[in-house]
Amino acid sequence: MNKVSSNRIRKGIADALAEAFPGITVYDEESEQGLERPYFMVQMLTTSQIQELGRRYHRTHTFDITFFPTGPQYNEKAHATAEILYDALATVEIDGEIYRGINMKHEVNDQTLHFFVDYNYWLWKPKPEMPKMQTLEQEGYLNYG
Repeated sequence: MNKVSSNRIRKGIADALAEAFPGITVYDEESEQGLERPYFMVQMLTTSQIQELGRRYHRTHTFDITFFPTGPQYNEKAHATAEILYDALATVEIDGEIYRGINMKHEVNDQTLHFFVDYNYWLWKPKPEMPKMQTLEQEGYLNYG
């Protein structure tokens, strides 16, 4: 299978956020409560996989990048941050390969920004191991007559 995985994409997103917003901490979904604002939280919402042809599969990861701004004017800061995220997450680099973010949208609820983005890619599963023939005995004769 390909070397890319959901954890590698999540790391790529965190790296893109750190580059676009230096000084703002980026946490993943396993972080504890009681964190100090401002910060980002990267959560993978869903993953789906569809077999396309033979050993080829199409996989989609949906992420929610949550931003917790400081006050006052939470909503204004949240929308301004979303504008930057549309560019910062349009592409994510993972091990020298570019993955394009699609289906981007955002919403602001309870003084918190939720930015949604999908990353799609194709997988090629390896060919299954087939047992190799151990020995073959063949007999034959020639008829000249």
